[in-house]
Amino acid sequence: MPYQIRVDGEGEDWVRLELGDVPHSLGNALRRMIINEVPTMAVEEVLVIENTSVMTHEVLAHRISLIPFTTDLENYVLPEDCDCGSQLGCPRCSVRYSLRRSATGGVVTVYSSDLQLESGSERVRPTSGEFPLVKLADGQSVELELYVRLGKGKKHAKWQAGLATFYEEGGKKFLYVESFGFLPPRRMVLEAAKIFEEIVRRLNDEVVASIGGSHEWVGEEKGSLHQGS
Repeated sequence: MPYQIRVDGEGEDWVRLELGDVPHSLGNALRRMIINEVPTMAVEEVLVIENTSVMTHEVLAHRISLIPFTTDLENYVLPEDCDCGSQLGCPRCSVRYSLRRSATGGVVTVYSSDLQLESGSERVRPTSGEFPLVKLADGQSVELELYVRLGKGKKHAKWQAGLATFYEEGGKKFLYVESFGFLPPRRMVLEAAKIFEEIVRRLNDEVVASIGGSHEWVGEEKGSLHQGS
């Protein structure tokens, strides 16, 4: 019998699932997949052409790398899955942005809205234009090239898609998922489930290859999401 999974509540950036008879081990595994394995897009490489602000190159690059970008999983692949072999990536694995600002006549605050797309999908953009990056005094300027790529939360927290909590309340099990803006919360859950299934399939193949046995996959039945009333 398939697991009974129901949408218990939902908002623009969150979703709560009632997991019914899903075992604790599987519920917690799904939670970990959402946090660690769902790929999202963030700045990975920063080329500093000019930076005369008081902020060091390293600190400025770190601040920029923490900007969440809306993620396009249909048109981009993880760098490790791309065969381009380029350190800066290619159109399949990288989106290029630039930042050019100067201060003349007073102090200027540089925001994420000042980032300009140079190449790649317009779907990949900062989730907000209001992230402050650096302040420039009169006569100071910055010029950077930024390379946005897919990554996973297990590599760096800047790629963590959001929050996921598995808990019990009133004798029922729930999974609460909140998005940081990279992906819609429902998409986060679906991607995590797909990744989880692939990991288990690979494990099954490795076990069969190592100790022998049938290649027949057991447990093809899948749970489904049902909108709560």
